[in-house]
Amino acid sequence: MRKVDKKEIEKRVLEVLKMVQLEGYEKRSIRRLSGGQRQRVAIARAIINQPRVVLLDEPLSALDLKLRTDMQYELRELQQRLGITFVFVTHDQEEALAMSDWIFVMNDGEIVQSGTPVDIYDEPINHFVATFIGESNILPGTMIEDYLVEFNGKRFEAVDGGMKPNEPVEVVIRPEDLRITLPEEGKLQVKVDTQLFRGVHYEIIAYDELGNEWMIHSTRKAIVGEEIGLDFEPEDIHIMRLNETEEEFDARIEEYVEIEEQEAGLINAIEEERDEENNL
Repeated sequence: MRKVDKKEIEKRVLEVLKMVQLEGYEKRSIRRLSGGQRQRVAIARAIINQPRVVLLDEPLSALDLKLRTDMQYELRELQQRLGITFVFVTHDQEEALAMSDWIFVMNDGEIVQSGTPVDIYDEPINHFVATFIGESNILPGTMIEDYLVEFNGKRFEAVDGGMKPNEPVEVVIRPEDLRITLPEEGKLQVKVDTQLFRGVHYEIIAYDELGNEWMIHSTRKAIVGEEIGLDFEPEDIHIMRLNETEEEFDARIEEYVEIEEQEAGLINAIEEERDEENNL
């Protein structure tokens, strides 16, 4: 540490070791530390000079699953306590969602979408983002009009708008948003091909009559070879325009939200006027 006197160095070292829960390890050789403790040492070295920004390039990639999860909690708590900006580079999608306040998704060195974890997961801008962040069922479709989309030869109510009539789009439905029903009760019918137990859910791969593959995450066990129904809500359908940039996406959403707010304001004004007339 340059331009810092010895007493200040000792003070900072003790403070940082306390922050990363390594009090009493000041004299311990790095070779005698566990994997998680070594990660804490690396973080302590990064923050001891009190930087404004810390770059963490896949810091947890070499750890086993449980230790990696524990360190995610520790890093998140440490960042919030210090108030330092952490730039966290990772190829682990779940880790990105868990650790971030703001995510930048990059492809070939370019930012393709940025936003909160919820924004990125619920409203992916294109095929790359939808497949990179979480599992997705993606199908070609047509936006018939606002709130009405067609795919798999059927029309479904949706919540998206602001597009051209009959515009080609891609439809995204997340595996966890699909609910298994009896075939006749489902919006779609598929045949179960394979099934894996993932601990918290079954991961089911099925195919519809058009040959489209569907991934379903369900706590209900299916039977391989049997036909099942798939049900979903309008809110579960996410629409992606073809070749839309992030700027175009943001502008469309902003304009669409403004129109919705204007319509809602008009409806409220009409209802208030009716209430006043009824009270006369």
